[in-house]
Amino acid sequence: MSIFRNMRSRQMRGLLLKEFREVWRDRRALGITLGFTLLFPLLMIGSGALSYKVMSETSFAVAVVGGEHAPLLEEQLRGGDLRIEPLQGGVPQELLQGKYDVVLQIGKNFAEDYRDLLSPTVYLYVDSADKSGGRGAQRVQEQLARLQQTIMQQRLAVRGIAAQTLSPWQLEVRDVSTPSSRGVAILGLMVPVLLIMGLMVCSTAPSIDTSAGERERMSVEILLQQPLSGWQVVVAKVLAVTSIAWFGALLSLAVLTISFSLLPLAEIGVRFSAGLSELIAMSIILLPLALLVAVLQILLSLRSRSFKDAQVQLSILQALPVTLLVGLKLSNIELDAPIWQLVPLIGQQQWLSALMAGEPISTRLALAGSVVTLSLVGLCILVGARALRRESLLGAT
Repeated sequence: MSIFRNMRSRQMRGLLLKEFREVWRDRRALGITLGFTLLFPLLMIGSGALSYKVMSETSFAVAVVGGEHAPLLEEQLRGGDLRIEPLQGGVPQELLQGKYDVVLQIGKNFAEDYRDLLSPTVYLYVDSADKSGGRGAQRVQEQLARLQQTIMQQRLAVRGIAAQTLSPWQLEVRDVSTPSSRGVAILGLMVPVLLIMGLMVCSTAPSIDTSAGERERMSVEILLQQPLSGWQVVVAKVLAVTSIAWFGALLSLAVLTISFSLLPLAEIGVRFSAGLSELIAMSIILLPLALLVAVLQILLSLRSRSFKDAQVQLSILQALPVTLLVGLKLSNIELDAPIWQLVPLIGQQQWLSALMAGEPISTRLALAGSVVTLSLVGLCILVGARALRRESLLGAT
């Protein structure tokens, strides 16, 4: 009861007003928040949309040398994303260095060997160091493979042999994934990482200014002389920093939601299914993590030797969550056990991924994981309150 009474005291209200006013009046912090939350998601979404447009509209230039010996092959390759240009001759290596992605060379004896039911060799030249060349070669191989299969069936039919004789079975691939599950696979890492990065980036500047900055300005000494407990000072700073960090994450979420609604996700088989209830749940899930990020950054800033030292330490801290999440994703570590949802950061990443795809999450696990995160916040506040009692804290260098 004394804790709630102290939180509602006049001194605490004045401290909260002071901290919130300083945080939201910091033009540098607001500039970073608006710049990151608006420009960075738009930049990533825009680059992804541009890459998809380039890939869907890309055509490959294929030079066919000796096409007069096999007009059927040349005709079969025409159409689609392949631009066929017949040539009378040329050196394949030189053609690849020019404007062609792939060079198909047909020998002079192709027609004769084909009539004799032999297997004439067709040479496909490609520069594997060229990304477009590799994709073009793959498209040419697919087209030729279909033609080869058709001719083989015709030859067997002429001899009265069923094509099934050489095909003991038929393999038919059926994709059982849903647009939601594909959305989890594609958006499940990008969106949580962006939101968590938003929390980290938006809270860095105010965390440094409210701790290491106040220490260098010697204003923290005046603050500690007030009739306030150490934990009250830390709580006020944490709440103020959390407010701008959470605002930045919510702004990023709004920008991402609008961007996804404008992108042609359906064309790649992905569905953005997050509705209003899922977005509200994502906002609530981010709040305990925003508190944890804010208190950790304030603690690191308090123990730093100077303002610049705090900047270096927090810049390193910003990279740790992203590195951890990407590393877990690339290493294919199984995190399906419910216990992992109790781990801060990992639990939030899994909940955000599911909600972004419109899938339900376990309310009990979400509450339990949030309680664990808030417990760590409380522990860090006690550590910060103890740090404020050290005389060495006032010795800014």
